[in-house]
Amino acid sequence: MIGPGEVHVWYADLAATPDMLTILNDEERARAARFLGDAPREQFIAARATLRRLLGPLVGRAPETLRFGTTGNGKPILADLAPTQQVHFNLSHSGQGMVLAVSQEHEVGVDLEWLRPRASFRDMATRYFTPQEVGWVTDLRSFYAVWTRKEAFLKALGLGLAGGLERFAVNADDPARLLHLDGDFHAGERWTLAGMEPREGAIVAVAVPAPGVRVVLHD
Repeated sequence: MIGPGEVHVWYADLAATPDMLTILNDEERARAARFLGDAPREQFIAARATLRRLLGPLVGRAPETLRFGTTGNGKPILADLAPTQQVHFNLSHSGQGMVLAVSQEHEVGVDLEWLRPRASFRDMATRYFTPQEVGWVTDLRSFYAVWTRKEAFLKALGLGLAGGLERFAVNADDPARLLHLDGDFHAGERWTLAGMEPREGAIVAVAVPAPGVRVVLHD
């Protein structure tokens, strides 16, 4: 059960099993069939089935009966639920891993990136980060800390990367913080940001537009 003032986060390894296809709907199975490679197809199947298996008990529905829609900005939502059943959720998957963040009360954004070599990370920081954030980036870990926090923040707003990476700044160390938004240096007082590493090398960030939210990681 997700209590008031909490966001729960689940990490899952994306290993597909034969029974997972039975949980998906026709549209999801058709999407899976269009993948050209076995690995991307299996990761998609595992991600959708895991999403259904985690969300189903939270809203009192069998996983295979869940129906999904999207907001005007393309953010996934659950459809055909009573207001008392509805939850806010966001997911991110990369490689063999997936994270799902769920809240009963607030919009939420989550991002997962793997700590892997990227020779161009300093150039990417200069291109996409604010000058203040560029100053935080001293190695790959600090780069991915900033990147995941920025993407999670935009996802919590229901926006993609085009939503304005230059509008706000986050830190790279712990605890995670929103430093300013549109010139408002008190905006961070109205947000909760959290960084975590549920698996070695799995850099995860969660953003919630509410202060003092407790972020609970399920291993």
